[in-house]
Amino acid sequence: MSTDALQKTEAALQSAALDWKRVAALGIAIAISGNFSGWNYGLAVGGWRGMLVAALAMAFLFFILAQALAELAAAYPQGAGFDYYVRRAWSPLLGYVCGIALALALAIGTGLAASFAEAYWASLTGTGGWPIKLALFAIVILLQLRGARDVAATTMITGAFVLAVLVAFCVFALPFFQVSNLGNPAQSQPLSPSMILGCIPFALFLFLGVEQCAQAAAETHDLIRTMPRALASAVLVAVAIGLCVLCLASGSAGVEALGKSDDPLFTAVLAHPSGFGAALMRHVVSLGALVALIATFFSLAYAGSRQFYHLANAGELPRWLTVTNKHRVPTGALFLTTAIGVAASAFRPDAVMVGFVFLISVAHLLVSISFIRLRQTQPGLARPYRAVGGTWAVAAAAVLSALVIASCYELQPIVLGWFFGGLVSALAYFLLTRRLRMQPG
Repeated sequence: MSTDALQKTEAALQSAALDWKRVAALGIAIAISGNFSGWNYGLAVGGWRGMLVAALAMAFLFFILAQALAELAAAYPQGAGFDYYVRRAWSPLLGYVCGIALALALAIGTGLAASFAEAYWASLTGTGGWPIKLALFAIVILLQLRGARDVAATTMITGAFVLAVLVAFCVFALPFFQVSNLGNPAQSQPLSPSMILGCIPFALFLFLGVEQCAQAAAETHDLIRTMPRALASAVLVAVAIGLCVLCLASGSAGVEALGKSDDPLFTAVLAHPSGFGAALMRHVVSLGALVALIATFFSLAYAGSRQFYHLANAGELPRWLTVTNKHRVPTGALFLTTAIGVAASAFRPDAVMVGFVFLISVAHLLVSISFIRLRQTQPGLARPYRAVGGTWAVAAAAVLSALVIASCYELQPIVLGWFFGGLVSALAYFLLTRRLRMQPG
């Protein structure tokens, strides 16, 4: 599809609907739920030292990736979606691989969010199962159909509440922080590269998804100025709160206790029952976890539907995915995202989680190398915003993305085989329909 045609179809979305605060809120809402669960399993793999090094590496990865996306969005305001940048740098084939990997990851992520939210709801109320999951999907669809502005407003409210909960937890845990709690008898050996590598997928969950607010490019007001500010703000908030939670939760409750907990913040609060406000904090943390997962659910559904929409605009998926309603919401893409999410919620979350990280890391790797290639092949292109660190920093981010993919394979080789098979099937669809797309008219 030509640039002019792509620009016209992107205009079908709710243009200029979002300011930088709303765009940043989308990214924060996706990433913030990772502070409540998942990251702590890395403590049992590499101890606090391994997790800290891995978390700092992942913080660097997402900061540089956000910088690269900000430059790309400002340099190519007519485009949107990770696949667009890869297509410009390499070929439609690699652009499709990037786009479909990201779209599938985001859609699968909605299923993960639904499963985790249903589990927290069950722990709070004693009721759960498929009725709760399906009710969550129905609520998300109804709110998403109202348009980007309403979605972002809902996300901002929930994200602000969850952020306040995490800050309250850090304030509660701070008086109980002890350096001695950061040691782990099971991880007393010297820190090794393999221990850090094993921690990477878990550290990733402290920040994963924050960069997805770049999917709102087509619906952002004053893109060139808004997107860099939104991406930088989202990443800085996610990194700050993630590192605080890692340090204060581990230092207050102990690495050994948190490393085997399914609810690390709740475990950290329970470790100090006589602390000021401990009884209230237990309820606040549980409610915050539930709201965080729902906020992540909203943001993943938004980003996933827009990614399917961008691929359809490029002619690489069926045209019915570009259909929008009166609020300029891509309804076909939204329903496809939901259907994949419902299917993903039927499987074990821990296995699906590894596949989710794998798919999104493939997209990260392709975007990173595309940024470098575009800097080399189009040096004279106007770039109103230039990424901090330039090509060398983005090259380091590409290496880190490759390490994430390798660590996923180490954890779940069989699951990764299934997800790789899904990518191959999607690639087969692209190749089989290529001749039809190349025909005139």
